[in-house]
Amino acid sequence: MGIWTDQFLAPYEAYLPDVADFAELATSMLQFQVARPPWTLVAGTLSANAELPYTGILGDIRWRIRDGSLSVGGELATDTAHRTEWEATQPPPWGQALEKGKVLATGTDWTDITPALADAPYAVEDIAIVFDQLDFSDPAMLNHFCGENPNILLTCFALARPQSRPLAANTLQVPDNGPVHPVQTFVSVAFKHGESGYPCPPIADAVVRVLGPGLVIGQTLN
Repeated sequence: MGIWTDQFLAPYEAYLPDVADFAELATSMLQFQVARPPWTLVAGTLSANAELPYTGILGDIRWRIRDGSLSVGGELATDTAHRTEWEATQPPPWGQALEKGKVLATGTDWTDITPALADAPYAVEDIAIVFDQLDFSDPAMLNHFCGENPNILLTCFALARPQSRPLAANTLQVPDNGPVHPVQTFVSVAFKHGESGYPCPPIADAVVRVLGPGLVIGQTLN
């Protein structure tokens, strides 16, 4: 399966912006040709450390929306049937996150994101907006990710409460108690091939427009 990188961009201070500002963050991904629709709005109990396409429920939700096997109102929870004892006792990203989420809305028009969020349990449950894939019309996107890849997952998170993410971690190694950063509103991108030492410029630019400069960048290898 190879090594995947889950990179996050977050403000220095973990906070939850007004729902209008989070809507602006999400819509900017489409307006500035960072991501492509459809977008999917999910609410529930989510983990900041389970973004990789095959370890968290959001990647599975994206695939099921794409193939039509999941629609608005559908719910998904972590499958623990094959979880080892070690995975059950270790915190994510080394252990398995226990998540559950419900699809509140999906669409292709960025103007529908704001009204969808207005009806969401914002600040009460964890919120995520998952985009089907990146928009590779920008050469900077192609260069950063070594070519077009429809499997790359981009998600905007607005967590009900702050969670901690490692600034640099490798799940193939034993947890080393390295530095972590609290996150609440952030953007996560999971990719297999790309420049992992710094964020993709079009993604970083879109985040800075809404959340401001001085972002923290961290990543987990899996």
